[in-house]
Amino acid sequence: AVVVVAITAVILALLAWVAFRNPVMFKTGLRNIPRRRAQTTLIIFGLMLATVIMTVAFGTGDTVSSTVTEDIYDLTGETDMLIVWDEEGSPRPEDERVIPLEEVAAWEQRFASDPDIDGFLPILLETLPVINTATGLNEAGATIVAYDTNAAAPFGSLRDLDGNVVTLSGNEIVVNEDLAGEIDAEVGQTLVLLLGGYPVEVVVAAIAPNSFLSGTFDIGATEHPGGTVSFDFLSEILELDGVAYAVVVTNAGGVRDGLDRSDVVEEKLNRVIDGTPYEVQPLKKDAIEIAKLFGSVFTTIFIIFGLFSIAAGILLIFLIFIMLAAERKPEMGMARAVGAKRRHLVESFLAEGMGYDLGAAIVGLVAGVFVTFGMVGLINAFAEAGLGLELRTNLTPRSLIIAFCLGVISTFIVIFFAAVRASRLNIVAAIRDLPEPIVTNPEAATWRGYARAVLNAAVAGGAIAVSVFALYRLPNDFVPLFVVALLFGLVGPYVRVLRQHNFGAPRHERIEGGGIPLWPFWLVPLIPFYLVALLIARIMRDRNPRVSLGLIVLGILLPPIGLLLVAAQDRDRPIAWGAGFGVVGLALAALFMEWAFSSDSYFFFAGGVSLAFGWAAFTLRYFRAQERISFTVLAGLLLAFWYVAPAGTLDFIIGDLEGGPELFFLSGIVMVACGTFLIVYNADILLPPVATVGARLGRIVPAVKTAVAYPLTARMRTGMTIMMIGLITFSLVMFSTVNDNFTNIFLSDDAKGGFDTIVFVNSNNRTDDLVAALEESGVDTAPIVAVSEQRIAFAGETEIFVDAPSGPGVAGTFTVIGADAAFFATNEFELKRRAAGYGSDEEVWAAVANDPTLAVIPGELTDAAGAEFSEFALLILDPALVGEGFEPFTLHLHAPGTDLNTPVTVIGQMDDPGDIFWNGIIVQRDTVVAAFPDSDSQRFVIKTRDGTDQEAFAKSIESGLAQASAESFQKLLDDQRAASQGFLLLFQGFMGLGLIIGIAALGVIAFRAVVERRQQIGMLRAIGYQRSMVALSFIFESSFVALSGIVLGAVLGVSLSWVLFTSGGIGEASEGGSFIVPWLQLIVICGIAFGASMIMTWFPAQSASRVAVAEALRYE
Repeated sequence: AVVVVAITAVILALLAWVAFRNPVMFKTGLRNIPRRRAQTTLIIFGLMLATVIMTVAFGTGDTVSSTVTEDIYDLTGETDMLIVWDEEGSPRPEDERVIPLEEVAAWEQRFASDPDIDGFLPILLETLPVINTATGLNEAGATIVAYDTNAAAPFGSLRDLDGNVVTLSGNEIVVNEDLAGEIDAEVGQTLVLLLGGYPVEVVVAAIAPNSFLSGTFDIGATEHPGGTVSFDFLSEILELDGVAYAVVVTNAGGVRDGLDRSDVVEEKLNRVIDGTPYEVQPLKKDAIEIAKLFGSVFTTIFIIFGLFSIAAGILLIFLIFIMLAAERKPEMGMARAVGAKRRHLVESFLAEGMGYDLGAAIVGLVAGVFVTFGMVGLINAFAEAGLGLELRTNLTPRSLIIAFCLGVISTFIVIFFAAVRASRLNIVAAIRDLPEPIVTNPEAATWRGYARAVLNAAVAGGAIAVSVFALYRLPNDFVPLFVVALLFGLVGPYVRVLRQHNFGAPRHERIEGGGIPLWPFWLVPLIPFYLVALLIARIMRDRNPRVSLGLIVLGILLPPIGLLLVAAQDRDRPIAWGAGFGVVGLALAALFMEWAFSSDSYFFFAGGVSLAFGWAAFTLRYFRAQERISFTVLAGLLLAFWYVAPAGTLDFIIGDLEGGPELFFLSGIVMVACGTFLIVYNADILLPPVATVGARLGRIVPAVKTAVAYPLTARMRTGMTIMMIGLITFSLVMFSTVNDNFTNIFLSDDAKGGFDTIVFVNSNNRTDDLVAALEESGVDTAPIVAVSEQRIAFAGETEIFVDAPSGPGVAGTFTVIGADAAFFATNEFELKRRAAGYGSDEEVWAAVANDPTLAVIPGELTDAAGAEFSEFALLILDPALVGEGFEPFTLHLHAPGTDLNTPVTVIGQMDDPGDIFWNGIIVQRDTVVAAFPDSDSQRFVIKTRDGTDQEAFAKSIESGLAQASAESFQKLLDDQRAASQGFLLLFQGFMGLGLIIGIAALGVIAFRAVVERRQQIGMLRAIGYQRSMVALSFIFESSFVALSGIVLGAVLGVSLSWVLFTSGGIGEASEGGSFIVPWLQLIVICGIAFGASMIMTWFPAQSASRVAVAEALRYE
C-alpha cells in the first residue's frame, strides 16, 4: 500500500509541477475535456475499468477474509490454543492418547500468575448420534463436548441465546443452534445419545450459539451440530477416570486481543511440554491465517481473470490517445510553429490525460464498490453451497486506496507513452492535417542500421530488462557481469533523453542558455545515474565520429562503449525501434527458455517462443519483406504452435513441462494478437465476395463496400479494436467451454460407479448388516438391489511406503478404502490404467476381490491435485509408475504407533471421475480392518432399483437409523454442479465487465469517425448517397469490426478448449466422452456483445446521416 500511494503521490506531484511551471499548456490540455461531453463520458467510461476490476478483486478478497475471520472469532470465542496428543511424534493406539488431569493441574499451577495465560480447561470430545424423542428427528454425527462449566469463566463461560451463563450438572445438555435446528430441540425436552448402540438420556437445559464451548469444533464444516454436557457425566458413560482428550487454553485479553499473544504463549507451553507426548496447536491463529489466505486466493483469482479486461483497457487508452492526437494534430502543429517544444505537447497531453485518469479512477472506485456488492450477492445466491458460507460485504479503506492508486498508475503509464508518441509530428504536415511524411532511412534494410537499432534499444532500456532477468536466473558466476551491465543500463535511458534535448545537441544546433532537464531529479534514487549521463552527454555532444559496424556491435556487447556511441550519434537519423527491441525480446526469450527448462515451466517456454516470433516479424519487416506475407505466415505459425504444444506433440523435444492458470492469460493475449494480424492484413480479401453478394443487395451495396474498405485504411485503429473485443470474447468463451467440459468429465454420472445412495454410520455405533438394521427399524428395503459395506482409514490415520520396480519410493499418507465382495461385483468404475497381464477392467476388479494383497489406486494419487490444500503430507506417486501396461508395484500400509505393516500390490488406477466420492486406495474390507485396527469409520453404498426416489429413500434411512446419515449420489452431484455453475456465472459476470472496454472503443471510434470523415460524408451525399445509406455505412462498418473481434475470440476460445480436452492428461480423462460446445452460452455472450456494440454505433450513425451537404463540403 505504501509503495502504490508513494508512486501516485509522485505522479500527482509531477502533474502539479507541470501546472506550476507551464500553466498555459496545462490549461490548454484541460480545456479539451469539456469540449465534447459525450466523447469525454465514453472515455471515462472506458478508462474506469482497471479501477473497477481492482476494486472488485480487493473488495471480494476483503469480504471473504473478513467473513471467515468474523465466523472464526464467533466460533472460537476466547479459546486460543489447544493441547492434544502428538499423534505423529508419539503414535499410540487411540485409547491411550489421553492427557491425565494431574498433568493439567500441574500446568495450571505453573502458569497461575502468568500475564499471558488466563486459564486451562480439560475437555472430552465424542461424535454421537442424538435423537429427539419428542419429534422423532435425529442427527447422526453431533459433536458432544464435555468440560467443567464452572471452570469456563476465563473462556467467556457457556451462555444461552440470551447471553445468560449456563452451568451443567448430572445429565443436562446444552445444544447449539445447528443441532437444535436439525432435531427441533427445545428446552426441557429429553434427548437420547447413542453410544455403542446403547441409549443415554439427557435433558436440554438451554440452547446456545454455535461456538467451541457448545460443541462446534470443526471450523471448516458448513454445519456444526453439537452440544455440551458436564465433564463428569461424559467421563462416566465413556468409563474414563482422571483423563481428558485435550486441553484448551485461553490467552490473556479478549476474543481478538488475545490473538496477539499466541506466539508467546505457544513458545511458553512448548517449553513446558517438551519431552512429553503432547503438542500445542495455535488454534485461533492458524484459523485466522487460513482465512486471510482464503481471501488472498479470491483476490488473486479475480485479478487473474481480470487481466484480459485490464489488457483490453490498456489498448483502449492507447487507442483513445491516438485518436485524440489525430483530432488535435493541426492545433499541435500550430503550437509547435509558434515555439512550443515537444515536451510542452507531452505536458499538455498529460494534463488532459490525467484529467480523464483521475475522473475515471474516482468513477471506477465508486462503480467498483457497487459491483462488489453485486458480486457478493451473486456468490450468496448461486455459489454459497460451494463456498460453504454466506458472505457479508466488507471493503477496507486500505483496499480502496490501493485500487484507486493502481487504477491511476496503470492509466498514467499508458498515457505517458501515448503522449510521447503523439508529440512526434511534422509541423507543416500537422498544420495542414496531412499524413506524416515518410522519413527515408539511409540505413534501412542494412546490417549497420539493424545493429544501430539494437544498440539504441539496449541503451533505451533493453539492457535493464535483460540484466534484471539474467541476475534472477543465471548462476552466480554471471552476477558481476550483469550487475555492471545493469548499472550502465540505468544510465542509458537518460543518455537517450539528453541526446534529443537541447543540452545534448551539437554546437550548431544548440540554443545558448538552455538548461538541463530537471524532472529526473524527482527520481531521487536514480540521481547518480542521471549525473553520469549528464557528464557523458557533455563530453560527447560535439563529437560526431564515423562509426564502423564492428564498433557498433562492440557497443552492444560492452555497455560503456555503447553509451558513448549513442551520446554522439546523429540526432536526426531514424532508428528502427521495432527491430531493435525485437532483438531485446529475443534475448529475453533465451532467458525465458533457460527458466522454462530449469523449472519445468510451460509459461516461460511459451512466452519465449512468442517473443522469438515477435523478433522474426520485426526483423523481416525491417529487411523489407512483404508485410502481408511475413505477418500472415508468422502469425499462422505461432497460432499453430499454441494448438500443437498443449497436445503434447513437442514433448519429445521439450520434455514434460508444467503449466498453470497463467497460461490462460498468455495464450489469450498471443493467440488473439495473431488472429488480429491475420484479419487486418487479409480482410481486403473480403471485398470481391462482398461485391459479388452486393449485386443481390441492391441499393445498399455502396454502404456495404465502404463499410469494409474504410477500416482497412486505419489498420492500427481497427486492429486494436478487434483485439479488445476478441480478448474479452476469448476469455468468456473459453472459460464457459472449459467449465462445461470439466463438469461433464469430473461431475458426470460415472462418479457414482453404479451406486445410488451413500450411508455414513457413526463410528461409535457401527452395524454389521445394514439391510437387517433397516428392516428392524421399519424402513422399506424393497428398492435395494445391492449393498456394499466399506471400512475407511482416512489420511492422517495411515502411513504408506512405496516399493516401486525402480527401487524404494516416497512415503506419505492417503485414505485407504476397504470394500466387500458386493462392491467388486457391482461397481461400474472404469480404470484409467491396468497393470501388465490384465486384459480388462473386470479382470482387475475380480482379482482384487479374490486376493487381499491387491489394490487399485485413485487418479489423484499421481496428479497431486489436493496435496497443496491438505493438512497432511499426502502420498504422491510418479505418474511414470502407472503408465500403459505398467509393472505391478507394492505399497506398504502401516498403522502409526503399531508394528503392523501390510503390503499390497497395485494392479490398476481408477479413472478421474471416481475421485469425487472414492478418492482412496481401494483394497478388500478385511485388509483395512487388519492393517488399521484403530480406524473405525464405516459407510455403505447402495444400488437401488430403477425409478426409486433417491432423496426420499435416503431420508427414510436417516429417519430409521439414528446412527446413520444418508445422501443420494445424484443430489450430491447436482449440488456440486450447481456450485460450479454458480461460480461460472460469477466469473462470467466479472469478466463480462471487459465488454465495456470494447463497446466504449467502438463508441469512441464511431464518434471520432463522424468528425474525421465529415467532408467525405458530404461528398457521398453529393454523389447520391441517401441519409439512410450514410447511417447504414457507419453501422455496417462497426458491425464488421465488432463481428471480427467476436468471431475471432469465439473461434479461438472454442478451438483451444477442444485441443486441451482432446490431448494430454485431460484428454486421457475425457477419453470416450464427447467435447461439449455450450452453444446457448456462446449465443448469449456473442449476442450481448454485438447488440451492445450496435447500440453504441447507432447514435454516431444518426449524427452522420444528419450532416448538411454544403457545410460538410466546406469543412476543413
